[in-house]
Amino acid sequence: MSKLSFITFCIEFYSNHIEKTSDEVYKLFEEEGLLKLLDTDYEDLHGMWMEYLMTFFDEYLKGGRNNDSVSCHYLIRATIIPEIVKIIMNNYLVDEKEALHIVYTSKTGELLSDDRSGLYGQSPLYIYSLIKEELANNSL
Repeated sequence: MSKLSFITFCIEFYSNHIEKTSDEVYKLFEEEGLLKLLDTDYEDLHGMWMEYLMTFFDEYLKGGRNNDSVSCHYLIRATIIPEIVKIIMNNYLVDEKEALHIVYTSKTGELLSDDRSGLYGQSPLYIYSLIKEELANNSL
């Protein structure tokens, strides 16, 4: 799906979700910076299921975008961390519990949990590569 198709799809679906017209939702997304976010975070968001996206938009529009203490990036992390865990399980032949422990106790995991790092916007494979480097250097 192209970025244009994805953004249009999000506007139309969200307008139905909140029972407002598409033009009202477009203006809301534009004013609140959500159009820009959909463009910059396209790779992370376009494969998400609709319920997730609606929750993401609801949380974002409640104030997560401008308040340092409130963030909607936890929703993105909640979807990419299981993918990272699966990669670790397959490559290191460890169980789910151990792979999850590796993610959350790594320096990369620490950075991932900090919204200011922007790491939440990277692919699971890229984040895994950082963890792999830590493991190779015995940094964990």
